[in-house]
Amino acid sequence: MKKLLLLALTPLLFSNCTRDYYENDERIIIEGKVMRNNVPLQNTEVRIYPVYNASPSSGTIGEITFNNSNDYADDGHTIIKTKTDASGKINTSLPRNINTNIYAIKISNGYNSKYYGYISQYNTSNYYVNLGTLNY
Repeated sequence: MKKLLLLALTPLLFSNCTRDYYENDERIIIEGKVMRNNVPLQNTEVRIYPVYNASPSSGTIGEITFNNSNDYADDGHTIIKTKTDASGKINTSLPRNINTNIYAIKISNGYNSKYYGYISQYNTSNYYVNLGTLNY
């Protein structure tokens, strides 16, 4: 019986190896708007994920371009996945990752995606950040 129990629990021991950890109920409120050619983009997918190898030096949030394959891109560790509303607005919150305080934003419309960054200590005040208008 003990062997059967150990065998049943073994997958659980390895399930947390690549997991992100978050600080209890501590959340950052995020607001912003997505526009294309001065028209709000509605029902557009927005993903927010932690970044471990970026070090922003200001609170400016702008488009991120990747110059080579070593640059950071979404590695599938999305924390928040939401969509813009009818007026292109983003209104969400994300739990604070205990391993980093820097986050990137991926906006996808159809088959096209753009990356924006960074949410960090430079533009977060009292657990709130306004992304402003992100031009897609």
